[in-house]
Order: sequence, then structure tokens, then C-alpha cells
Amino acid sequence: MAQFTGEVMPVPSEHQAIDSKVVGAGAPTNYTPSEKEKKALKLVRKLFKKAKEEKAYYDKDFLKYYQFFRGKQWPEARPSYRHSDVINLVFRTIQSDVPILADTRPKIEFLPQEPSDLPLAKILNQVIASDWEKYNWLNTLTECLYDAHIFGTTIAEMSFDPELENGLGAITFKSMDPFEAYPDPEAEDIKEHRNCKYFQRAEPMSIERIKKKWPKKGKYVKGDVIDWVDRKEKTNIDQIRFRSPTDNRTIVEGQRTLDTERNKSLVITTYIMDRTSFKNEEVISVNEAGEEVTEFVQKLKYPRGRKIVIAGGIVLEDGENEFDDGKYPYARMQNYMLPREFWGVSEVEQLESPQKIFNKLVSFSLDVLTLMGNPVWIVDKSSGIDTDNLINRPGLIIEKQPGTEVRREAGTSLQPYILQLIDRMKLWFDDISGSNDVSRGAQPTGITAAAAIEALQEASNTRLRQKGRFIDAFLQDLGQLYVSRVFQYYKAPRIVRLTNNQGAQQFFSFNIEDRETEDGSQKVAVVSDILLNKDLSTRYGDTKEFALSAQFDIKVNTGSSLPFQKATKKQELLNLFDRGIIDEEEVLNGLDYPNKDAVLQRLQERMQAQAMAAQAQAGQGAK
Repeated sequence: MAQFTGEVMPVPSEHQAIDSKVVGAGAPTNYTPSEKEKKALKLVRKLFKKAKEEKAYYDKDFLKYYQFFRGKQWPEARPSYRHSDVINLVFRTIQSDVPILADTRPKIEFLPQEPSDLPLAKILNQVIASDWEKYNWLNTLTECLYDAHIFGTTIAEMSFDPELENGLGAITFKSMDPFEAYPDPEAEDIKEHRNCKYFQRAEPMSIERIKKKWPKKGKYVKGDVIDWVDRKEKTNIDQIRFRSPTDNRTIVEGQRTLDTERNKSLVITTYIMDRTSFKNEEVISVNEAGEEVTEFVQKLKYPRGRKIVIAGGIVLEDGENEFDDGKYPYARMQNYMLPREFWGVSEVEQLESPQKIFNKLVSFSLDVLTLMGNPVWIVDKSSGIDTDNLINRPGLIIEKQPGTEVRREAGTSLQPYILQLIDRMKLWFDDISGSNDVSRGAQPTGITAAAAIEALQEASNTRLRQKGRFIDAFLQDLGQLYVSRVFQYYKAPRIVRLTNNQGAQQFFSFNIEDRETEDGSQKVAVVSDILLNKDLSTRYGDTKEFALSAQFDIKVNTGSSLPFQKATKKQELLNLFDRGIIDEEEVLNGLDYPNKDAVLQRLQERMQAQAMAAQAQAGQGAK
């Protein structure tokens, strides 16, 4: 028999009332915060409480959605004779959409707003392509897609880690656990003009990591995380829950014990668009009489915004936003949009109810089949039959006492409409999910015409195209953050590998330099070719410089590359070429052919040779 702890399952801490230990209300006894730090702690606690209370309306079912996706769809233990198996249609739906969206291999491209900025835009495209492949950012984007489908919203961070690349530093693109995100309750997006005045990330972090990252004040931080939602709780989908028949409490079998060692602390990073803090700055000017006059001008204390990091009652960091663009280093993407809401709608939210109905129909059908295969025996006590020997073996011979009864009850028949209802339920499920046989690549029954199948394929991907547009907007925001990080942090020369359309590889050096000019400081991009000498040593070739006064538009290639649209686009290009509307170069450009330049060059040479042969033949005919 299973052993039960008898403990009531705790409410996840992010849904409880604000806990002073979690947000660091009290500092350790060996550390005394300054008045400025006390105000910063009070501000963070106030903002975190507001964000936490607002988020509870949206994330109360996050953990259930994740476990539902993993297949834990019967929340309570059921008797052994009742079937609790799951045919996970939610998993099938999400695993059909995400691979299609990730298979398009979306990429970020920079477009110049002025013709003179075109060379620099091409360089930036090569730099981001190199980082995208080098750090496998497609895998990070795939994580974001899964978060969006399961939780409804995904958040990614585009930052800079100075410890990567052996101290050279590198731009980082990471997905954030939605459990850790706490936006402004009035926010519609992670942008100031969308009412996001602040954004917080509450991340459980080990004490060792805190001390390494903030060596001056991290040594004062003590562990305070007790029952935060962690990976163990998300992945332990086999944890069995029982409901008490007397007081309606939920009890957990084998419930994990609380972390009494407290080797983690909750690090809360807060970015604030502070427009209320000012400072007086001394300005010396010359009046009309030629005398120096000292004036005090009131300016914003944090013109790029303010960043506060606390843990365990210690202010680890408090100052101006470290990024020159003054933006939050985060971008958001929704699975389905809720108008004027920060949080989106997940796939699981709408599919949970039909999935439960489907599971119950299958379970009840299996229960009936079990009863039919193992019906009940009716045996008189005086029959002389040992009921332990009634094992339902084929050909079993039973001897009984005269005048007694031993019979087997007929099994309950499965009603014929049950299987029809299961099939109908699956159709309803597919209608709600937007997934069907055509979208999964299977040929629809009863339709054989290629044009009709193509039209169905196009219509079946309306939701995927909508999600593709959300990915476009998401990557456009990330592209803006990326180019800002490049201009700010790529000071040391970096080697970038360029693979051209002919498949040949070449290298160039890229870095950003600060130059002093008459008008003040000016950022300059320095690009140098790297050449290979005969002795296989390298040397720098031509060097070009670009003034970074340009603004770049961001172009993202995702939606037009969906699988069914690829075939449609290819056929349209060939049809236009056959009718003479477009030429060969336009066809290859539209198909994004990998070796198009070499193909066009050979085509041009062949056409020139044919033209010369035709001229020579015409000349001979004239003679």
C-alpha cells in the first residue's frame, strides 16, 4: 500500500501573499544598508508586489499547462480498475506547429535607411549571421516557441556577457522562464510607449553564483528561497495527488521536502524608466561681457533608465541602465494575442477541456472492455467451489454441488455510439486547435485534385501564418537590441567568417572605435579583410571605416518560408518565367538559390557564346 505523507500541497510561492523573505525585506545582521539602499529595497518590494498580484490572474495555471503538455492529465489518483491512460492530442498539436515554425530557419537582416549605409548593413548581416550560427540561436528561438505555445507568452533577453570568448565578451540571446517574468501591471508590451514603466525578473540563483557575479556585496547574501517553482516540480509529472473526501484538501504522495539548506536566493532585477529622479549639474558658460557664469541645470538622474538588483535584503546593484539604447534588454512574443494585454493565450488553455473529454471517453470505453473481458461470477456459498480457482481460463471445468448455482454474468456491451463520439470529439479537437491532416502533410480523404489540395493547404495554415507574423515582430525587436549591443560592446576586433554564394569562405575583422571629432565623440565601424600569405600566415588587407550615425530597419524572413508556401511560391515564379514576365535572376532570387551568382554567370556566358555563334552563322550566310 502506498504511504502518504498527509501533508497539504502548498500553494506555489508566486501566488501567495508577498513574503518579506522572498523580496529581501530584512538584511543580514552583519550588513547595514544605507538610506539610499533602504529606499531602493522599498521601491523594489512595492513594484514586485503590484506585478505579482497582477500576474497571478494569468499564471495560476502555468504549471498545470506544462504538466498537461507532458501528459499528466489526470490530476488525482484513480482506482486500479479504472483506466487513466492518455492519448495526448495537446502534445501532437504543439509538436506539429513548433517544428514547422522553426523549420523555416528565420533570419534577421538589416536594411539601410539611406543608400550610403548599404555597405555597413551588409557587414552587420554577416556579423549577426555568424553569431546566429556560432551560438546556435535557432535552438533558443525554438525554446521560445515552446514557451509561447505552452504558457501563451515567451520572453527573451538580448544582453552581453563579458566573460564569454575568453574575456572578449559576446552578445547573448537567452529565453526566460515565464515563471520569472513580472511586467508592469499596466504594460501591453516590453516597451515604454506601451505603458511598461518597469519590468522585473525574479530568478532563483545559487549563493555561489551570486558571490561570483557580485563579489563586493554578494558575500552578505543568505539563502532565502524555500518553495519556488523549480525544474524538479515541473518535470516530476508522476507526482500523484489525492483528494480528501472530508475536507476537500489535496494531498500529495511522496511530496518533496522543503529545502532547509536554503542554498539559493531570489535575485530580483528591476529595470525602471525613471523620469522622476533629477540631479543638479553644474554648467559653466560665458555671458555677453565675457565673464564665466556658473549655472545649475536640472537633468534626469537616470536618462537611460534605472537598474536595481537585490537578493536576500542586499542591494547588489543600483545605477543607470547599462545599455546605451536605454531600452529593456527583453522582447516578448505571444502565441495568440489578447488585445491590450501583456500575456497571451496558450494552446493548452483552449485545448484542456476537449482533451479531458477525450480522455474520459477513451477511459470509459476501456473500462467497459475490461468488464466484458472479465465478467463477474455468481457462486452460491454452498456450491463447494473455491472461487480462487475461477481464473477465466479457456476450457475451464467447474464441478459444483447439486442444487447450487455457478454462473458468469454477461459483460456490459459497449454502446455503438461511443466510438462514433470519440471520432467526433477528435474532429472537434482538431477544429479548435486549427490542426488537421492537411497541415500535417497527409492527403485529405475524398480529394485528389492538386489545385484543391493546394487550396486546402493554404487555408489550413492561416494560424501558422499569424504565428509567423508574431515571430517577425519578435525578431524585429531582438534585431534592434542586437545592433545596439554591437555598436556598444564590440570594441575589440572580432574575426567573422563569410561564406559567399559560391561556397567560398573568407574572413574579415570587425570592431567599433570611439573617435573624437570637432562635434564630439563619434563611433566608427572598422572593417578589415584578412588575407592568407603563401606561408599560410595571415595579414590584414584593405580597411574600411563607417560612421555609425545610421539608423537601420530590421527585416525578418519567416512567414514567406512556410513549407506549403515554398511550393506555391516556386510554382508561381516558374509560371511567371514561362510567360516571360520575369527573368532568370528574379527566379533565383525568389527561390533563394544558394549558388545563384555562379549560375547566372554561367548562364550569361552561355548566352554570349550562343549570340556569337549566331552572328558567325549569319555572317557566313550573307557571304
